[in-house]
This record gives sequence, C-alpha cells and structure tokens, in this order.
Amino acid sequence: MATGSLEFYASFVRKVDGSCSIICIEGDVMVAGSRNGELSSWEISSGSKKWSLGFDGHCSSADINDGLVFLSESDNLHCIEIEYGELLWSSELEGSCDLVKFSNEGIWVTSSVYSLEIQDYYDSAVWLFDYQGGLMEKWSIEGRAWSLDSVSQAAIIGLSRPKCGYCTVTREEGVKYHSLGISSPVTVGMSSHKGALLGHSDGSMSHVTLDGSYSKSIGKGSVSALSMHEDWVIGMDSGELVSGDNMGSWKVELGGIVDLVKLGPSPDGGSCVWASSWSDSCKLSLLETHSGLEKMKILHGDRVSVGSSVPGIIALGDNCGRVFLLEDEVIDRRRNQVDGNLDDDKKSELLRRKIRELRMK
Repeated sequence: MATGSLEFYASFVRKVDGSCSIICIEGDVMVAGSRNGELSSWEISSGSKKWSLGFDGHCSSADINDGLVFLSESDNLHCIEIEYGELLWSSELEGSCDLVKFSNEGIWVTSSVYSLEIQDYYDSAVWLFDYQGGLMEKWSIEGRAWSLDSVSQAAIIGLSRPKCGYCTVTREEGVKYHSLGISSPVTVGMSSHKGALLGHSDGSMSHVTLDGSYSKSIGKGSVSALSMHEDWVIGMDSGELVSGDNMGSWKVELGGIVDLVKLGPSPDGGSCVWASSWSDSCKLSLLETHSGLEKMKILHGDRVSVGSSVPGIIALGDNCGRVFLLEDEVIDRRRNQVDGNLDDDKKSELLRRKIRELRMK
C-alpha cells in the first residue's frame, strides 16, 4: 500500500497567512482564505498567483457564482471579482458574518453574536442582500445557524439550541421552524438534492427539503464531516466513516476525528472518497467509493480540515496556512515512484520542498 506525504503528492503548494479556512475552485482558478484575513487566488494550470487581498477579520465562508466571490469576513459581506481580485462592494452586518450562499433571490447570509458571560450564541439573524450589496430583508432566528443552503426561493438553515432542528426563510412567509425526529443540535450541514443534509451531535443525520424531512441514526459520536455524491458519506468525531445505501452501506474506522470528506481523484483513475482524520497527526485515506476499501493513504503533520474538488483535482488546506493542489495524473505517477524506490522519492521530495519554499518567499 503506497504511503507518502501530502507535499510529495501535490502538484504545487502555496501559502496563506494564518490557518486556512476557505478553499474554492472555479474553472482554472483556486481561491483560498485564512483566519487571519488573507484571501488569495492562483491559476491551477500554472500555479501562478493571480491576486491577494487582506482583510481585518476571519474569512469564514465563501460562495462563487458567475465570476464573483461572495465572502463572509468578520462582520462584513464582500463581493470580489474573481479574475483580477477587484473588491466591488462591502456590506456591514450586526454581529459575526458566519455563512454565505448565492441564490436567484439574492445573497443569503447568517450572523450571530457570542456572549462570554453565557458562553453561547444569541441574537442570530438571516440576511438577504441584492447583487449590488443592498439589504433587502433581515429576520431574527432562534439558535445559531450551523448550515445554510438555498432551494427555489427559500433558505434552509440548520439550527443549534434551543430549536435543534431547522428553519426555512422566504420573503413571503418569513421564518418557519420545523422539528425533526431527533432533538440533537445540528453540528454541520451541506447542500444535497433539492435540500440540505444535516449532521447532529448525537451521530444522527437528517435530510431536509421544502416538502419535509427524515432523520436516521448513523454512528457513535458527533457528526463532524459530510459529503454527498451518489449518496451521503458521513464522518464522526469518534473516527467512524459511514456511507449510504447507494454507495454500499460500508463503515470504516479511521482512528481519529474525521475533519473532512470529499469525492476526489482516484490514484488508478476515476474518483474515490478522500477522508481527512486527525489523531496527533493527519491521515488522508483514499477509499473505494462503493466498498470503503483503502486504496492509498497520505500522511501530513498538520490538521487538514478544508477542501474543494472538481473532476480530476482536489485542493486541501491545513491549519498552518498551506494550500495543496493534487491532480489525478500526478498522484498516480508519484505513487508508482513510491512503489518503485522509496529512498529516491524522499530525496526528490526534499528537493521539491526546497524549490517550493523559495517560490513562496
């Protein structure tokens, strides 16, 4: 079984200032943001930097549509032109700007305020901006939003306590709360077919649409990562990784907190499941889509919890601000090198690392 470092398999490695918090891919462009407020862009085909912007606060969420990057940073929503990095407009919110989602209705945003006295979030809200940054509507909600998706003319929002369910928001009806078959807070969420997939702190999942919802107990621990392909793949903080029926209903134990699950390039062609788990060090497990069998593993010293993928390419970011771009053909070629001569591989990796460090200075 081939084993190597993340740097060794990467086509290129770049850097942002602070822990990487956002990665997006749009065409031949990769955009990455950090907790220290840097947002930078590179051309995937060449690895060259296109632009870089600096903000005062944490880059927490981003969505890309039609050549525009919508970024939530500190208490601001920004709109940035993706080709040249021009900041087109910014709108200030009350509280922390947490999540952002583009839709045909406008730009949906969630916000919250954290109180040190009660050690919890309060005064949470959902905002709707037009495409020029003008505020269209604002609604107060009960509980912090841990996921945000849009379907048709509505936003679907997964909630923590006190509601521990979800709400839908439309301009016509405002906020409507919906209960689930479980009473556990939402910990993570993502878009799914005609709705949203939500993970809960008791190891359950819920699939919600505008027509209704269903919930199911999946595993032990709290849901920490989600992915949706032919069916869902769900990771737990206990180390379990579980797939839905259409992907074989397999379950594997990764031995650490599952931080990230993505569908990415397979070393032998096609696609496979990439799972990043953390226990003293990071392990990236590449798993066969319909059986969960391990094809390959990649080791890394720092935590990898953000990523984005398109066919043949996956981009990953770690908590030291490094951004790794991996491509199917390069992964396959370097895996064969590992299988052939590990000592030569280590020498090659050290040389590539020195060249990358020089380029990043």
